Amino acid sequence: METKNPEPRQAPAPMLGWLIAPIAVLLALAATQIVGMSFDLDFENLKPMLVVLAAASLGLAPRMLHASGKTNLSTSTLSLVSLVVALVLAEVVYMLDFSAVTSLLFFIVMFGIHLLVMKGAFEWANVLMFAAVGVELAFVAAGHIGNTLDVNLAISTGETINVLDAQRGAVAYQFFSYIMLFTILGMLVAVLARGVLSPSSSKGWFSHITDGNGSWNSSTLPLQIGLGVWALAHIGSLWHFNHLMSDEQTMFNVFGPFSAPVINAYPELAAYHGYFGFWSAFFTGMVALVVAGMVSERWYTRSMFIGSMWALYLVSSWYEAGMFQNEAFEGSWGALIWLAFTFFICAAIYVIGTGEKWGGWSNISEYEPSGARRFWSAHWASILIGMAFLFGFFIRVGWYVIPSMNSLGTNTWDMTGGSDPWYMKRVVDYILANNAHLIMDADRFYPIGGINPRPPLFTWSIAILASILAPFVGSEDAVWWAILSLPAVYGALTILPVAAIAREHINEKAAVVAAWLIAFMPAHVSHTTFALADHDAFIMLFLTMGFMFWLKAMKYAGSDRLLRSTSPTMSTFLKSFSAVSNERPAALSYAVLAGVSFGVVSLGWKGFVVGPAILFLAYALQIALNMFRRRDSTTLSVLFITMLAVNFLMALPFYGHPELDLILDGTGLQPFLFISIFTLAIAFVTTGFRDKPWLLVLGVLGASGLVFFSALYALKVLDLSNAWDVLFTGGGYFTKTKIFGTVAEANASDRGQLFAQFGPITFLLSLVMGLLCLVSGLKERKHTNLVFGVWILAASYMAWSAARFMFNATPAIAVLGAWGIISLWKWANWPGMVRAWKKYGIRTPEDRIRGARKALWRSPNFSAIMLVMIMLFGQQATYGLDAAIPQTVAAEEELDETIFNLIPDALRFEIGGFSILDDSSYDG
Repeated sequence: METKNPEPRQAPAPMLGWLIAPIAVLLALAATQIVGMSFDLDFENLKPMLVVLAAASLGLAPRMLHASGKTNLSTSTLSLVSLVVALVLAEVVYMLDFSAVTSLLFFIVMFGIHLLVMKGAFEWANVLMFAAVGVELAFVAAGHIGNTLDVNLAISTGETINVLDAQRGAVAYQFFSYIMLFTILGMLVAVLARGVLSPSSSKGWFSHITDGNGSWNSSTLPLQIGLGVWALAHIGSLWHFNHLMSDEQTMFNVFGPFSAPVINAYPELAAYHGYFGFWSAFFTGMVALVVAGMVSERWYTRSMFIGSMWALYLVSSWYEAGMFQNEAFEGSWGALIWLAFTFFICAAIYVIGTGEKWGGWSNISEYEPSGARRFWSAHWASILIGMAFLFGFFIRVGWYVIPSMNSLGTNTWDMTGGSDPWYMKRVVDYILANNAHLIMDADRFYPIGGINPRPPLFTWSIAILASILAPFVGSEDAVWWAILSLPAVYGALTILPVAAIAREHINEKAAVVAAWLIAFMPAHVSHTTFALADHDAFIMLFLTMGFMFWLKAMKYAGSDRLLRSTSPTMSTFLKSFSAVSNERPAALSYAVLAGVSFGVVSLGWKGFVVGPAILFLAYALQIALNMFRRRDSTTLSVLFITMLAVNFLMALPFYGHPELDLILDGTGLQPFLFISIFTLAIAFVTTGFRDKPWLLVLGVLGASGLVFFSALYALKVLDLSNAWDVLFTGGGYFTKTKIFGTVAEANASDRGQLFAQFGPITFLLSLVMGLLCLVSGLKERKHTNLVFGVWILAASYMAWSAARFMFNATPAIAVLGAWGIISLWKWANWPGMVRAWKKYGIRTPEDRIRGARKALWRSPNFSAIMLVMIMLFGQQATYGLDAAIPQTVAAEEELDETIFNLIPDALRFEIGGFSILDDSSYDG
């Protein structure tokens, strides 16, 4: 339960809040001196930051006027006035020859700070101020590095080689480092200024901080130190970067790495000088916050262990990277020396931890959860899901951005994924040039011309984003940034509905696991990377949202009888819609949202029917079960028809276009119309004959179906229609023909690849949970479980039949796989192991270590499942990273080496012809 301060502390002088923005600018000036930047922030560079300062001051003004009683306007009126003023002044800033970025930041800062302070989120307003200053400083620093480093590197032979990729890597490092640094400084200032320069918030993340009595809140000292260490880590990284700037070749070696052919041609480029980079600083900050939380909880032994081990890892990694040299660390003795360091550090921690001061029972007597514990208990799931989204987005972007900006041979923009992305680019260019969709393409079937077969929404989303970006990066680059980045954005956003499904229908733990599974699932990562400008990521996002909304509709649908009596008449059928609308408004709303989601998919992919088809299978099965159990299916039928109707209305303008004529086409709406007809027939019969014997109802449906399918087969035999083949072959994907045999994605992949794309253990667990859900849905009348079971089994069968559907199965496998993992962990009986641990004593670290050893020895199931978990998440992470890194990028070898070096060399050290982890051949 969230603990809040009952009476938030107000700032002693509200006007002091205006000092925070100038502090951010002063820190920007100080940062350039501390990190050793070789230029000063002159007035020209400072002007954008002063604009941000002015925006922050204007954003704070309405609240101060309202709090002082100088205005009687309501908060909503003040917000409206602030919005208008922010828009007008942002336009004025742009007209004064400031950049579009500065103008946008002015609006965001002014109106954003106003909204935050009016809602009481004072600390986040301070963070926003600092982050905006950091963005402006980042542009200045990145521009300086871009101008300083020449893209043509002169080497010892007198030749010059192009190092544009390395230069862009250095520019990107500067840009994101400064943004990260000032965001962290904003958090630190928000903690320090809470109740001093600005009021303290009563809700949200910062509400878990206990207010102090003076000008400095000592209760937040661990958090202050943690944020300070994080900021210092990035400052140290930037200082090291500027130190390396003295040697241009070393700088480019850092931000290479160069490809093997280049290194073979120029051996001197193989030299590598390590540096304390962005990710080292980032993870140092994360570890610092973890240690701060442990100290806040008085877990001193654990905090000392984690902090010291991370410091030892950093130092050892610097040695491995060549940042310092020592002959004593070379050879076999070096491995033993590093092992000795580890041993003596751990021994010192053990001695300190077993003492009464740091490890005694008095540290946790009269235990009360700290603010860190309360914060984590309230927000842990949201934080971990957010981290899954951020890391999922990074691995889809990080290794593709720079190569796609400088293609081999042409030195221009490039895309992956074959010819489809390039055709998408052609359509986007046409849309921007003509403000209309490309329908008749003269270059298709040249010289005859042909129809553009792709629905419009994906390309139009790219065109709209390109139009938005044009003022910031120029029209030509805006198109490239939009078409290259949106697939990765859509792919990362899919993590959120997957987590929402798991949270809504399982629990928060499953939501977190599902988010991380889909973030690193190879089948999903490989189809949603930066520069893969195909519609797969777009359609999977909205397909997952369709399932999310439908499952919510099922949750609120119920099976109560809403109509007292029914008859097989149209009036009764229409009354059922009115009854559901009045009695189940929430379920009907979610059904409409599901229809909208599937409608968006239909406007991005002609194979959209795969979503409604899977739900139709679950719908038909549920209808059959309800007939046998004498339960009402009226609500279920109305919801499903509503979803299909919304989908149809959204798809109709495109598929019914006179030049396309796709309504009755097998690659258009024909499969969807079959589902709609079947649904209407089933709904009408089961609603009208609800009170009749189920055998009669089943007989009517069976007879109707027999007549319908006989007619379809007759049309097939007479060669008048291909509707039979469309209905029973999945458009060709499930029946192998000579044509589809030439299409790679229409053929089944080998089973090893199938398991590797999902993660072997995850795939098996999802299948097991799917079967259990199906059984649960059949026995316990759980509609959502039945949908889960049909979804995973249908998706798995489709993935087994055609490689194209492996990607479509990823959300189902992530959700059901997460459910399986949580169930497996529950089976491990962690609470029982903890009880056994406490039984053996936990008063001191010595007792805890001894008790843990005994508890683990007497809980073999926990140890076994823990090993399975390590293997599972190890597989998922490594497979996902491998799928995210292009084969032609040397970063894959660097990452492999980093993972390899995580294991201490001493474990590979050979003693008497034997070792623990040495994979080389034994001498015998």
